[in-house]
Amino acid sequence: MIAGLIAVVALVVVTPSLPGPTARPAAAVPAVPTDSVSSAAPAVDGAPADGVPWRWWDGAVHQLTHGLADPPGLNRDDCRPTAARPTPVILVHGTGLNGGNSWATLGAALAAEGYCVWAPTVGALPGLGAAGGLDSLTGASAPQLAAEIDRVRALTGAAEIDLVGHSQGAIVASYVAATARADSVRTVVTLGADTARSGEGPPEFVTDLLGVLSAGTAERDAQATLAWLGDEGVPFARGVRYVAVSSDYDELTGPVLAPQVPDFVDLRVVRLQDGCEVDRSGHLTVLASPRAVDLVIDALGGSLRSGRGGPVHRAGLDAPAPRCVPADQLVGALAPVPPR
Repeated sequence: MIAGLIAVVALVVVTPSLPGPTARPAAAVPAVPTDSVSSAAPAVDGAPADGVPWRWWDGAVHQLTHGLADPPGLNRDDCRPTAARPTPVILVHGTGLNGGNSWATLGAALAAEGYCVWAPTVGALPGLGAAGGLDSLTGASAPQLAAEIDRVRALTGAAEIDLVGHSQGAIVASYVAATARADSVRTVVTLGADTARSGEGPPEFVTDLLGVLSAGTAERDAQATLAWLGDEGVPFARGVRYVAVSSDYDELTGPVLAPQVPDFVDLRVVRLQDGCEVDRSGHLTVLASPRAVDLVIDALGGSLRSGRGGPVHRAGLDAPAPRCVPADQLVGALAPVPPR
C-alpha cells in the first residue's frame, strides 16, 4: 500500500497542471512516436509493434515531454464509431491522477482495437488540474462525468457508451451509471475496486482527505449512498453490464469476492490471477497489465484479431486467451509483452 501511495504522489508532483475536461480542444488522431514502436518483435522493455506502452507511468512521462498533450489514442474528438466498434469508451481515473497519466496503456490498446476513447480529468480542485478526484463526488466528479457522457454521445451519435473506471474512478463510474445515466451506459468495467463495497461511497481514506480539502464534502458524499442504492437497494442499474477485474495483490483492496446480488444484476467478477498466477499487478500497475488490458477489451466486446469476425467473434467466443506476463506490484510487467 505504501509503495502505491508514494507512486500516486509522485505522479501528481511531476505532472503539470492540465485543463479540465470541458477546456480540452478537439484533437486529431495522434501519431505514435516512432521511437516507441518496433517494426519487428517486441522490444526488451515490452513495447510491442502496435505502439502500446507497458509501463504505468508512461502517461505522466508523455505529458511531461509533449507539452501536456494526451497520450496517443485518447480524447480524439474527431473519432467516430464504426460498425465493428459502435460504442465509445470513457475511461475514469482514480484519486490524485488524471485522464492522461492513468490511461496511456489502455487508451492506446483500445484505439488499436478500433475504439473511440476519451479520458477526461474529473474532480480536480481549482489550480490543481493535474490532480483529479480530489473534489466532491456529488458536487464535481459525478456531474462532470455525466456531462462528458452527454458530450461524447452528441459528438459521435452513439446511443450508449461504455465506462472503465480505476480505483475512485470505478466508484464515480458506477455511481453515475446507477443514478444519472443508466439509459446511456451499456457496460461498466472496474479496476482496483472492491465490488462488494459498491454503494458505500468513496473509501474512508478518500473521504478523510476530502474532509480536509473541501469542507462538507465527506458528509455530502455519504448522503449520496442513498441515491446510489436506489429504490431496489443495490448499487447496480438494471440493463447495465458490470465486469470487475480484481487482483489479489492490490494494495488497497486485497483479494475480492463476488457479492451476492439479485438476479436482475448483470455482474461478473474476474480475478486477474485466474490462469496467470505470475501476474501480481498491484493497485497502480494493473493499469498497464497486459492481462488486465485483454480482460477489459474482452468485457467490451472481445478482440477482433483472432480471424473470423462477425457477431460470434465480437461476443468474445473465439477471441484469443488473455496474455499472461509476469508482473509485480511496483514495476509492472517483468518480461517482454507479446502481441495477442
